[in-house]
Amino acid sequence: MSSRPTYSDEFKADAVALAESSGRPLALVAAELGISLTALKRWVRLAHDGQSGDGKKPDQPVDAAKYKALEVRLREVERENEFLKKSQRSSPRSNGR
Repeated sequence: MSSRPTYSDEFKADAVALAESSGRPLALVAAELGISLTALKRWVRLAHDGQSGDGKKPDQPVDAAKYKALEVRLREVERENEFLKKSQRSSPRSNGR
């Protein structure tokens, strides 16, 4: 069983640039580079979506109101956790396990 080859980000960027600038079919470019057509299609799609090759989404702008609401909710949950920790420490433990 062979493992999947890994390519550097520079190679991927060069392959995408070649595919877009040459005007040739992607299958032909992929064959010339010795890579699979599927890989080249994925790299081109990721380049157009503004994503890096690691599959992570790019940073999205955050709505200020939503961010503020999430901060408020975080503080509430932190207070609840502190309360539960304190109540657990102060409650007597049962010996009848």
